[in-house]
Amino acid sequence: MKKIAYLALIPGVICGSASAQSAGSLISSVGGTWLDFGQSSSTALQSTSAAGTFNSPGTGGQIHNTFTAELALTYFITDNLAVDLASGVPPKLSLFAQGTAAPLGPGGPTLGLGNLQPLATTRSWPPILFLKYYFGGAQSKLRPFVGAGVNYTWFSHTELNSNFSGALQQFAGPGSKVTASLSSSWNPAFNAGVSYNITRNWYATASVTYLPLKTNATVNAIAGNGQTVLTNRTHITANPWITFVGIGYRF
Repeated sequence: MKKIAYLALIPGVICGSASAQSAGSLISSVGGTWLDFGQSSSTALQSTSAAGTFNSPGTGGQIHNTFTAELALTYFITDNLAVDLASGVPPKLSLFAQGTAAPLGPGGPTLGLGNLQPLATTRSWPPILFLKYYFGGAQSKLRPFVGAGVNYTWFSHTELNSNFSGALQQFAGPGSKVTASLSSSWNPAFNAGVSYNITRNWYATASVTYLPLKTNATVNAIAGNGQTVLTNRTHITANPWITFVGIGYRF
């Protein structure tokens, strides 16, 4: 009888130790994210006013790398196919620029951008919805995965270097104000990583995501009467590589 009882327990032990990354599983993961903007760049500053439209050759900028926290929710449709929503704390991005701005063209006033560091900061909101394929069976300890998805990015709390905004206000005259904005956009996203089953409900996970992100930056100097007297534009290519390392729990 004892042998029969022990044999009856074996299936339960096996199931208890098996991975829970199977159809119907919902896993929440938290961790740290490193955003590498090594490929970021921007076009030359273009300025438009009553004097005309002029480019400032040699101007440009890059976004500096940064760190933030991420939360991801993963739902397994089948044992191998899952949908994943990645979001988290909106990272604060800093744009560092170089070159000399000549908003009124050759012979007009100039402003060196290299000494205004950072030139601007902003908060980025870039949630990504992935469709992922997990290799191996639901019982596998180590499961590599690949994914593709869609991202919608918008920005808030965009602030300019005080010396930069001060120069624009001086140009626009008494009672003027300066506004700065970054355009929102839809973007594809590509992901690859690995999940490791620590226990039946706990997982370690790591992944790398490539996000071909672009945005248009616009800075307006608005006179006291509400008229825009100077508009500055640049096209920013961000294209971050996003590295995530975290731990997940199955609910």
